[in-house]
Amino acid sequence: MKYNNLIINEFNKSIEITKYFIKNEKCLHLIESAADLIVCAFKTGNKVLSCGNGGSHCDAMHFAGELVGRYRKNRLGLPSNSYF
Repeated sequence: MKYNNLIINEFNKSIEITKYFIKNEKCLHLIESAADLIVCAFKTGNKVLSCGNGGSHCDAMHFAGELVGRYRKNRLGLPSNSYF
């Protein structure tokens, strides 16, 4: 089977972006800071709101779903909503 070069190129772009983030201390720090803010929100009795329009709203709904449901282990759902 011959693979479409577009598919292979998109996977390669994803790999390169991931490698960039892993090597970039500033990016890692920003991601860690965002995670800390989310944890702080839950610890203080707040919830996470995510929003988007179009495709980004689908991402927001998925993110909220991961918080409300079980992600990697059995646990209680975390307070979250998505908006568009």
